[in-house]
Amino acid sequence: MSTTALSPVTARSTRTLTLLRDALLPILLVAEVILFGLAAPDFLSASNLANVVINSADLALLAAGMTLVVLLAGIDVSVGPMLGVVAWVGASLFVAGLPPVLVVLASVLLGGLLGAVNAGLIVGGRISPIIATLGTAAIFKTVLFVLWNSTDVFAGPVVPMLGPARAGGIPLVGLVVLLAFGIFAYVLRHRVFGRRLFAIGNDAEGARLLGVPVGRTSFVAYVLVGALVGLAALIYVGRVGVVQATAGQELTLPAIAAVVVGGTSILGGEGGVLRTLGGLVFIALLQNGVVLMGVPPLWNGVLVGLAVALAVAFDVLTRRILDKRIGAQK
Repeated sequence: MSTTALSPVTARSTRTLTLLRDALLPILLVAEVILFGLAAPDFLSASNLANVVINSADLALLAAGMTLVVLLAGIDVSVGPMLGVVAWVGASLFVAGLPPVLVVLASVLLGGLLGAVNAGLIVGGRISPIIATLGTAAIFKTVLFVLWNSTDVFAGPVVPMLGPARAGGIPLVGLVVLLAFGIFAYVLRHRVFGRRLFAIGNDAEGARLLGVPVGRTSFVAYVLVGALVGLAALIYVGRVGVVQATAGQELTLPAIAAVVVGGTSILGGEGGVLRTLGGLVFIALLQNGVVLMGVPPLWNGVLVGLAVALAVAFDVLTRRILDKRIGAQK
């Protein structure tokens, strides 16, 4: 946000507030590491940190996809149930003997197709993203329950890099996550598609008047979310080893939390996947540290929900203050 047109006092206070907002997550991460490191001796061990990477890799890909649609000022609350459907199909194909490469392709394509369903409702049907994806979330839950039919599907990792395999103690799935985040960070910063996401999130109507294909860009973003869900579903299968009727449903809230805690604005137009990666680290370490401290896992949901509420409130508050200060100078 440019402050060149503001008075010196307003410009300084605006920069200070912006710096404070950007510094909040690193401060919280340091405090978190110190707290859990002192309270749980095994927290900072290499083995535990590797387990955190393995256990959060599927969530990481969901959060990366979620970032794209939140930048549009949209959201997708169907990612968890969508993952469950794709996980069941992917695990079933793998158990049936389909070659791993084809299982991966089928899962990514199915995820993209389900993402296209959301995109069609939102872009074509002009339905609010929250309403459209709430509806499809309910549909995906029902579809998974019907497919499951009281029979769990057991499967191992489709390929080693989508499972708990390690090389020199480093989880291979972590490399997959870093590659995905690197690609999308490059796209958001250096490609036209990324610039269009930011433009639409800041002012969809203004972007349309400038010639940005708002509908097509939004459609592609939701399809990409689905494709990432497809890949995450196979990581989920490799991590959990079984697909049940509730598979993936616990991942939607943490995915949203990673995005908003990382600093991508729920109002759209500001943020990025590298910020989401920071938010993901915070959420993953929080969930792990709480368990190591002996707190019942039930409280994980409470803590993640609280983190989401505070992050959104902080984002909305700081943006209102900045907008008022800029508006007062016009």
